[in-house]
Amino acid sequence: MDKQIIPLVYDEDMMKLRHEIYVHWDLTQPHIAVQGITGTGKSYLCKLILGRVGLYLPTGEITLCDFKRDDSFTFLDGCKRYHRFESCMNGFDSFYDSFLQRQAGLDNSRNLRLIMFDEWGAFLNFLPKSQAEEYRKKLSTLLMIARSFNYHVLLAQQRLNAEDFPKVRDNFNNVITLGNPSKEVIGMFYSDFRDEIKNDRRLGTGYMLTNGSDFRKIVVPEITNMEKVEHYIKRAVEYST
Repeated sequence: MDKQIIPLVYDEDMMKLRHEIYVHWDLTQPHIAVQGITGTGKSYLCKLILGRVGLYLPTGEITLCDFKRDDSFTFLDGCKRYHRFESCMNGFDSFYDSFLQRQAGLDNSRNLRLIMFDEWGAFLNFLPKSQAEEYRKKLSTLLMIARSFNYHVLLAQQRLNAEDFPKVRDNFNNVITLGNPSKEVIGMFYSDFRDEIKNDRRLGTGYMLTNGSDFRKIVVPEITNMEKVEHYIKRAVEYST
């Protein structure tokens, strides 16, 4: 693909008109936050996003930090950029250091590099206070300037809390909430659209906000071949320039 655009989810209003129209992820809008409590399909959506990155961008590199360490990503056990629980610190540091290398001109490659961090807030709570602040600052740097170097962040957690990424939440160009958002999440991200949010979201449905102004009701597509999705994720986690 000449332009880095990846189909993500369906526009629910268009589906009601019997048109399966995708909402796309334009990678010039680089960062995504996915929020959803247990049972809303958050891990399912993240696997779909990662699989499509691997499919559409075959030279893309994914670092996956699985702090939650449930069964969703165990097929990646042994992959060099797959990190679980305590090793998530090493995974994030490696990703951040490679960004600094590219920023300094020591890495001339321009391929996409993406980090997915599952349960960032829980990771911060696990760390001593001073260390947690250090990682907040590193994340802030990535969210503010990494786009110019083709570095991208995908954060997934049950609740998007302001204290987990203070002052930079507006740098999440794409915010996806599966299920019904809490009052805090509505206030943080969807305050201009609170009249359009109804308490009617079910499994695999939710809301998406792009660049603070493009608000949609969305439906997560069904994965018909999970083995294929996991193949492309694994290829991207193992890929090396």
